Amino acid sequence: MEMLLRSVATRIRQKFLFFISIMIIMMSSPVQSFASSVTGVVSESKGTYSILSISTLAFIITLAGALVILCIMILIFSSKLRKANRELIERNKQIEEINLNLQKTNKDLSIEKETITREYSYSEMFYRMLVQSADDGISFYDRDWNLKYANGAFYAMIGVSREQYNALDAREIVHPDDLIYEQTRTEALQKNGFFETELRLKHKDGHYINLSTRSVTVKNENADIIGALTISRDITSLKKVHEELVKANVEAEASNRLKSSFLANISHEIRTPLNSVVGFANLLLANDLSNDVKEEYIEHINHNSEKLLQIIGDIIDLSRLESSQIEITYEEASVSSIVNEIVEDARKIIRRNEKSIIINVMNLLEENGDLIFTDRIWLKRVLNHLMDNAVKFTLEGSVSLSYAKENENLVFRIKDTGIGINKENLDHIFEEFRQEIDGHHRPFEGLGVGLTLAKEVIERMGGKIFVQSEKGVGSEFSFSIPYRPAGGSTRIRSKVAASEPRDLQLNWNNKTCLLVDDNKDVLLYLNRTLADTGIKTLSARSGIEAIDIVKTIPGIDVVLLDMQMPEMNGIEATKEIRKIRKDIPIIAQTAFIFEDDKDIILEAGCDACLIKPIRKDHLLTVMSSFLKSV
Repeated sequence: MEMLLRSVATRIRQKFLFFISIMIIMMSSPVQSFASSVTGVVSESKGTYSILSISTLAFIITLAGALVILCIMILIFSSKLRKANRELIERNKQIEEINLNLQKTNKDLSIEKETITREYSYSEMFYRMLVQSADDGISFYDRDWNLKYANGAFYAMIGVSREQYNALDAREIVHPDDLIYEQTRTEALQKNGFFETELRLKHKDGHYINLSTRSVTVKNENADIIGALTISRDITSLKKVHEELVKANVEAEASNRLKSSFLANISHEIRTPLNSVVGFANLLLANDLSNDVKEEYIEHINHNSEKLLQIIGDIIDLSRLESSQIEITYEEASVSSIVNEIVEDARKIIRRNEKSIIINVMNLLEENGDLIFTDRIWLKRVLNHLMDNAVKFTLEGSVSLSYAKENENLVFRIKDTGIGINKENLDHIFEEFRQEIDGHHRPFEGLGVGLTLAKEVIERMGGKIFVQSEKGVGSEFSFSIPYRPAGGSTRIRSKVAASEPRDLQLNWNNKTCLLVDDNKDVLLYLNRTLADTGIKTLSARSGIEAIDIVKTIPGIDVVLLDMQMPEMNGIEATKEIRKIRKDIPIIAQTAFIFEDDKDIILEAGCDACLIKPIRKDHLLTVMSSFLKSV
């Protein structure tokens, strides 16, 4: 503004001087002419004035005129100057106002710029935080597949830093089978705009990780492709779970097939001996049978009944195995006694099947080392399964059973000269329902659970089982259990009776027995079985009825009590009977064969326990321990 005012003043001054100069020039000529004429007149009339005085007068007149003109011009220009000054002041105010507006606008623009910059900075930081916080690897490549940006998760997946990754060659970390990945990705992006697949990369630790990758093309505002964005997710654990699920599914399907085969085997194994039982029982109805033929039929019925009991026992043991209900109970037992029972049973099978098999037994224990602490029932069952298999799969030759103390273990070996086992089946021979030959064409009977039970029992006893076999040569099963000596040469005596039947001559004419069972067929069987002893029998169909009989008839000498009955079971009935008579012998009869069930029965107050089906010799032997013959 100041420069503008100076410029206006300078221009006015220049015009004013120019105007003065012109005026002086214009006025000088008339003044001089006037002065000359006056001078001439004066000179002529008076002739007394000098030329110098005339010049001075002319100068004064000229100067006065100039001054008058100057004053007029000053007044005129002062007026114009004041007007220009007012206009300049007005313009100055307008310019100052404009300047203030510009300053305000500049300030607003500066604030807005700062706001935009801050928002952009915050936005960039926010999106960067989002990308960096992602668990998935995010990477951007330009059109030449040069990595331009990647978040931390991208590098963390393979356990390297950004600098370490940049120093690597991509082929060094890609699995050899996935080297075609880049070419396939490029072709797919060019064709479809996206690409999705799995990729294996080598971790810094040396193992490979599985990635699920999805790539998409990135375009600018002109729809030109500027690169590609790839998102990678580590699915190593998911892949492992998937593989385990697939494996589990395969195993489940195989197990289902095995169970289906097992159920078919059960049907066959049960129906085959049952067919003999029913068939020979019907043949006994004939009237023209000799005693020898009847004995033969009865022997067939008894043998097949034993097979049925063994099958049912195996099924129950399998159920106990799957529910982890197998318990090992240690008691004093004779190893040679158990082996003798097993060998005798095996010889019966050999004689019945008319096989040419020799059984050799080798006792390598020391003289005083026969008594041990073990679970007699389970040890006998394991040996029984192994001996049955040896006899079953040996058509002719020999079966050897030896037992000895080796270090701190008791080792049993059962070796046969049978058909043997293929090497590829040795790893599966102890699995449930496994048989080397399945289906309807299998040449040998069995459920395929014996070896599974044997292995489980031996391991629960703290031992191990092994198998060696060669197809066509034979097999050898061996197992070891901890040797727990009982000491001395004391003979084992069971609480109740022996296992071999005896020809008992019993006379219980003055005795009374109460039979309690809700099944009338069982009552009929017990009555007929006891008829030859002369004992008087009373029958009750429930626990409540049995308690009433005990209350009203004081002369009862023994009670045969079923454990499973409606309204009041055998355990409850036993407790009530004990409240009436504490001295009466109570013999439980039950179809439950678990050891803990037997313990519960005895703890309830029963004196003995018979397992159904009840054999005549077992029944009489147990009763004779409580009753005396006349």
